[in-house]
Amino acid sequence: MNTGARIEFHHVFPRARVQPVYAKEEWNSLANLAFITGQTNKMISSSLPDAYMQGVATERLAEQWIPADPELRTLDRFPGFLAARRALLVDVLNRLLGLPAYAGQAAHQDTDELPDDEAVIAEDRAAPTLVGTRVQELRTEQGIEIHAIYEGRRAQAFYDPSSRIVSIHSGPGRGEYESPSGAAAAVVRALNPHIKPNRNGWAFWTVTSTGNLLQSIRQ
Repeated sequence: MNTGARIEFHHVFPRARVQPVYAKEEWNSLANLAFITGQTNKMISSSLPDAYMQGVATERLAEQWIPADPELRTLDRFPGFLAARRALLVDVLNRLLGLPAYAGQAAHQDTDELPDDEAVIAEDRAAPTLVGTRVQELRTEQGIEIHAIYEGRRAQAFYDPSSRIVSIHSGPGRGEYESPSGAAAAVVRALNPHIKPNRNGWAFWTVTSTGNLLQSIRQ
């Protein structure tokens, strides 16, 4: 059998793009999986849906229950894409089982229990060290200006490289946090309270002046 014609499962948002930013239960969920040929999988590689879906016919996307809204195909809209695709999948399963059409997500009390604050991703205070010269160049009176975009919302903050404290002054999750990961979890918790908020803060936040991830000032 031609290996290029073999059916493979494919992450709609490629793992390489979402793993640094989102939790495994999100990017490895059924709502982010599709079945395509091995050849197509290789062609897509690590491209995001907003790029590779432009050349795919609408009816082909519908066959995979891909939400029609193209605005849900960018990295920052990944949680919204998952929610929309889950609704489509639930609806088709209900129809197959002869159940009523899915009317939307009901408020539920049995969602994954959120971890305690102490369960936020642990960060080693000793290593890696910060890049001294670059940090001083980026530093302002309030710290290094950083931001994150999650579910289409922008959170703006300052990072103190001496204490590693992140202060979110604008957007969701406002407050002061002991680490970038703690601050990242606060943003996720504010906007998407029904999922576990653990995030790697170094890959979640972007240095505003350079456009690079916060981890770029580590060595």
